[in-house]
Amino acid sequence: MFKKKAMLLILLALLLIFSSGTVMAQTDSSEGEQTGQENVADDNQDTEESAADDTASEETEVPQGTDKVVGSLPDESKFEAVAENENLILQADPKSGHFTVTNKQSGKVLRSFPNPQGWGEGQTSEVWQVHLQSPFMFTYVEFNVRKDVVKESNFNSQGGTVDYKKIENGFQITYDLPKMGFVIPVEVRLADDYVETRILADDIVDGKEAPKDKEEAKKDPKSRLVSLRLFPFLGAETSEKENGYVFLPDGPGALIEFQKDRASTNNLYTERVYGDDLAFSSNSTLSNRQPVRMPTFGIKAGNDAFLGIIEDGDVYANIVSAPSQSLSQYNWVTAEHLFRFKFFQPTNRKTFAGFHTYSEEMQRGDRSVRYYMLEGKDPGYVDMATKYREYLMKDQGLSRQEASENIRLQLDLLGGGTKNGFIRDSFLSLTTTEEATQMVKELNSLGVEDMEIHYYGWQRKGYENYGGHFPVAKKLGGNEGMKKFVDFAHNKGFAVYLDASSYTFNNTNKDGFRPNRDGLRDLSSTIIKFYEYGGDNVLVSPKFMEKTILKDFKKAKELQIDGYLYGSGIGAMLSTDYNDQHFADRQEAKEIQENIMAKTKEELGEVRVTYGNFYSLKNINHLRQMENDYSYDLFVDRKIPFAQIALHGLMSYSFDYGNIGGDTKESFLQGIEYGALPSFILTYEKTQKLMDSNSLRRFYSTYYKGWEEEIAAQYQSFNEALADVQDQFIVDHQQIAKGVFKTTYENGKSIVVNYNKQPYHHGDLAVEAEDYTILEGGR
Repeated sequence: MFKKKAMLLILLALLLIFSSGTVMAQTDSSEGEQTGQENVADDNQDTEESAADDTASEETEVPQGTDKVVGSLPDESKFEAVAENENLILQADPKSGHFTVTNKQSGKVLRSFPNPQGWGEGQTSEVWQVHLQSPFMFTYVEFNVRKDVVKESNFNSQGGTVDYKKIENGFQITYDLPKMGFVIPVEVRLADDYVETRILADDIVDGKEAPKDKEEAKKDPKSRLVSLRLFPFLGAETSEKENGYVFLPDGPGALIEFQKDRASTNNLYTERVYGDDLAFSSNSTLSNRQPVRMPTFGIKAGNDAFLGIIEDGDVYANIVSAPSQSLSQYNWVTAEHLFRFKFFQPTNRKTFAGFHTYSEEMQRGDRSVRYYMLEGKDPGYVDMATKYREYLMKDQGLSRQEASENIRLQLDLLGGGTKNGFIRDSFLSLTTTEEATQMVKELNSLGVEDMEIHYYGWQRKGYENYGGHFPVAKKLGGNEGMKKFVDFAHNKGFAVYLDASSYTFNNTNKDGFRPNRDGLRDLSSTIIKFYEYGGDNVLVSPKFMEKTILKDFKKAKELQIDGYLYGSGIGAMLSTDYNDQHFADRQEAKEIQENIMAKTKEELGEVRVTYGNFYSLKNINHLRQMENDYSYDLFVDRKIPFAQIALHGLMSYSFDYGNIGGDTKESFLQGIEYGALPSFILTYEKTQKLMDSNSLRRFYSTYYKGWEEEIAAQYQSFNEALADVQDQFIVDHQQIAKGVFKTTYENGKSIVVNYNKQPYHHGDLAVEAEDYTILEGGR
C-alpha cells in the first residue's frame, strides 16, 4: 500500500514538473513571417541553449492569460510638442519615441500605441502586455545557436536606451539594445495630411563586434536582426467599440469585424506584400492565401479610422494582423519590415537533403509607412479606399480615364498549343487569325459594339512553349495573318494585344537562353523551375527577360498591335535573383519590371497586366483577372471592393472569365456590383479538342458557338449598367440587407445587386432574385 502511494506521489511530482516547464511559442515561416505557432521563440520564454539573455523573466513560466496588469502605456500628458501644420499636431514621448497625432479640426487623436481606455481589459499574457507597451517588436536569429529558429522580442524587454532629438517636422530617435548589439535609428515626420514613420535601415547596427578571445567568441550567440514591427499597435482598439473593423488587403479587400465574443486563438494574419519570393520559398512554405497586391491596411474604431500605406521598402514587408482575443485584447494591424530571410540550403546535388537557415547578409534600404487619419463623422472602408485613390493620383501619377460611349468586352482568344502524341508532339490549332476574324464579326453582329482582344498561344510553337516567340505560328496564319487580323480589328475600332506573360519562362532554349546561365536562382544557387499542368519551365532571370523583350519590340511593332499583356512574372510576381550573371534583389527586380512596362508603353502604346500588383498601375491601362474574392481566413469576416473603389474611374479592370469557373450568375452579378468589365476566353474549335493538350485542359467550355449569345446578352447588361459611369469614381458602397449590395457613383447613379434566390423589396425599391436594379441619377 505504501509503495503504491509513493509511486502516485512520484507521478504527481513529475506531472507538476512537466506542467511548469518553459513553453516555447513558435512560428513556421520562410521569411521571418509569424503565425504565432511554429519556429518563432519568444525570448521571454527562451530555452537553456539560448540563454544569452539571462533576465529573471526569461527563466520563468509565462501564462497565456493573466489578471495581473504589467506596466502601463505612455503618459500622454508628458509628451512634448514636436511639429504642427494647418491640420495636424505631432507630440512625442522622448523616453520611448511613442507619439500622438491630433486633428486640429475634429480633435481626433491617433496614437502609436493601443488605446489606453482598453488597457485593463481581457486576459492577456505578461509577455504580450510588454509587447503592447513597446515602440517596436523584432525577431532575430542566433547563428551560433540555432540558424533555423527565429526568436521574438521587443524594445522594452531588452532594457535598451534611447537618443532622442527634434528634426524638421518631426523627431529622430535611436534605439540602442546593448545586450543584443542592436542600434536602430527611426524618424517620425508630420506632413499635411499624414504622419510618416521611417526606419533608417542603412544605419542599423545588428550585432556585437566579434570577440577576439576564442572562449568569449564561443559564448556569443551572434544575434542578427530578421524583422521589425515599428509601432505595431498604432491605432489598436479593443472590441468594446463594436462599430469597428480591421481592413486587410486580402483579395479585393477584407474586414475583421470587432467582436467581443470572438474565439481565442494564437493565430496571426501574416502575408508578404506582392506575394512570396521564390528565392526563399519552397512548396511547403508558399502561402495558400490570396497574394497581397496593395501595400495598405487600416482600422476603423467607432468614429475614428486610419489608413496605412507602405512606401519605401514595400517589397520587403509583410502585413501582420490579429483580432482581439488572439494574443491580446486589442484588434491591430501593422507592417512588418523584413531584413533577413529563411531558406533551404541543399547539401547534395538532388537538393533533397539539406538544412534551413537564415541569410547572413542584411537587406538594407529605408523602410517607411504613411498613416492617414480619415475625416468625417463616421469614416469607413469607402473613405479608406477614397484616400488610397487620392494617394495613387497625387503620388503615383494616375489620372482619370477618358469616358467612352460603350464598355469594352474583354475577349481572350486561345490560338494554339501542343497536341500530346505517343511518339512526338505536334501543333494544336484552336483559333487561326482567319477564324478569329469570323468570331469577332459574329459577336459584333449580335450587339457587342466594342471589345478589346487578347491573343494567347500566338507564339511560334503555341501556348506551352516559352522562348523564341516570333514569328507568329504558321498554322495560325503567321505574321501576315496576324497583321490582317489586327487591321480588321482596328477598322472596327477594336484594340488587339498579344499575351507576353510567356517571357517569364523558357523551356525551348530559344533567344540564346541557357538555363544554367540565364535561369532565376534562389539563395542556395538552385535554378527555380515552375511546375504547372505537367510543364517543367525554368524561370528567366529578370535582366535576361528585359533584354529579350526589348529586342523583340521591333518584331511586335511590325504587326501594329496595340500593346502587350503581361502577367505571371511581369507586374504580378516578384522574386530575388541570385544568379551571379544577372543578380537582382527584390527591389531591383521590381524596378526592372516597371522599366519593361514603361518601355512597352513607349514602344507599342499600351500595357495590361493579369493578376497585377499595384506597383504596375502607373504604366498600365487595364487590370485583368483582378481578384474579386478573399482567402476565407479563420477570423476574416467579409470581403469588400476596396481595390475596385480605389481604381474605378482611373482604369478599367475585369475578373475571371465568365465561361470558366464556378457560379456564372454570381460572377456576372459581382461584375455589375464592382464596376468590372465582362471577360471571356474562346476558341473557334470545339472544347473537346483542348483535351488533346495536357496544359490546356483547364480551359473547359471555350467553344464560341456555345457562348456567343450569352456573351452578347451579358454585354448588353453590363453596357446598360456601367457605360455611363466608366470614368466615374465610386463614392459609396454598402450592404443594405443580407445578400443585397448598393454601389453609388459620383454622378448620382446607383446599382443595387441582389444575390439571393428571393426578390428583395424595401419601400419603393424592388430587385428580382439574382438580379440588379439601376436607380436614377446617371447622365
